Amino acid sequence: MWQFRFPTWIVLDVLGLLVQTALFPHVFPVGYVPNLILPLTVIIALYETPRRGLVAGLVGGLMQDMWAGRLWGLNALTYALLGFAVAQLESRIVRDNVFVPGLLAGVSQLLVMPFQWLLLYLFGLAIPWSDFMRPLPVWLLFSMLVTPAIGGILGFRPRHEVEKKYSRVAH
Repeated sequence: MWQFRFPTWIVLDVLGLLVQTALFPHVFPVGYVPNLILPLTVIIALYETPRRGLVAGLVGGLMQDMWAGRLWGLNALTYALLGFAVAQLESRIVRDNVFVPGLLAGVSQLLVMPFQWLLLYLFGLAIPWSDFMRPLPVWLLFSMLVTPAIGGILGFRPRHEVEKKYSRVAH
């Protein structure tokens, strides 16, 4: 019934991780390599139900945690909460295919970074605030530009359009 199923999310996350780890280090300076899983989580959650947004964030974050091999659960928790929140907001925001996904990705990046820093601090992994936040402007712009592009390339459509299409097919 929905646009993309669970296996598609896994393929998107694996492709995102491959691009993030194999291509981006050659394009961006060390320490500024942007995260592709956050924009993927935002764009999937924006067009899905809150439960599916939570699962998409959990899967993407857990895959990123496993890929990195450290701090399992940090990204999984953060992106699960992010996916749920974005999907909850979906019904309350104006629908625009470029501005809204980009804005949500930017706001998400602004919220995720301090939240992750706080979690790391609470668990005794105190990284100086300035070092942790230094790449934020690059990541913010990247998320704001890439998220609408991903949605356009994948052909995401609002839930009500997809439900209407499937309801006509079923009758």
